[in-house]
Amino acid sequence: MIKINLTAAQKQVDISNLGGFDFTKLKIKAVIIACIIIYLPDFMLLPMWEDEYNNRNQELSTLQGQSSSLKRKVSQSGVLEKQIRELKAQEENLGKKLTAVKQAISQKRNPANLLLYISKNMPEDLWIKELNIEGETMLVKGEALSYTSVGNFVNNLRSSVFIRDANIKSTNSNVRDSDKRRIESFEISFAVSRFE
Repeated sequence: MIKINLTAAQKQVDISNLGGFDFTKLKIKAVIIACIIIYLPDFMLLPMWEDEYNNRNQELSTLQGQSSSLKRKVSQSGVLEKQIRELKAQEENLGKKLTAVKQAISQKRNPANLLLYISKNMPEDLWIKELNIEGETMLVKGEALSYTSVGNFVNNLRSSVFIRDANIKSTNSNVRDSDKRRIESFEISFAVSRFE
């Protein structure tokens, strides 16, 4: 009897054609060259460039540190520039004040020497009740026991280096109520030639 094998026959698997690609037509040399071109840079070029890459990273981190240091200096210099502007403004203000002080000093008139001269050359029976200085003109009001004392006082004023043009502006005779003595009230005006 004849045996028929009804089971499905096992076919041999053709590995030369997988996924529609025929490996029999593949050229081995071209595949090896392609693999070398693809994988050779990883093995040879990357280690060679890795040192350069690390050097460049170090330079970059150094430059970033310098940049941050320079940024800090720039911010500090901004503060210093602000302080410099404030100091210049204060210097201008002080210059203006100094100019005003110099001007005030140049216009300052200290009548101490003039008043000292007047007090030393005043007769004993004459007293001053009022002194007014306006500009370079001085007005003296006072009283004396005699008209002669007033005349002597005016003569003493005329001989001074501080005074010019001393004149009696007015005189008036009165009787004092307290002791019934006769007194001469006077006003003398003169120009001040200098204060010191």
